[in-house]
Amino acid sequence: EGDGVNLLTVHASKGLEFNLVFVVDLAEGRFPNSRLMSDIEEERRLFYVAVTRAKDELVLSYAKYDKIRKVEYQPSCFLVEAGMVRNSV
Repeated sequence: EGDGVNLLTVHASKGLEFNLVFVVDLAEGRFPNSRLMSDIEEERRLFYVAVTRAKDELVLSYAKYDKIRKVEYQPSCFLVEAGMVRNSV
């Protein structure tokens, strides 16, 4: 209740709406989760659920590079499919 921040999984956000929504970690292999790639349609549906929780403002993000692990990431295929970014591979 009141003003504050709600930190939710996509599953827990079903049926809820918020004025401002951040969807983070939208890197390929992370969202969609590479361990769940056998059901890409379920992951696509979860992405849809995540982005439709925003009433006024939606911020989508992913890290291009992890300095600690020294790993480069590509954007999620869902961002590429939506025409929001170009995959550089």
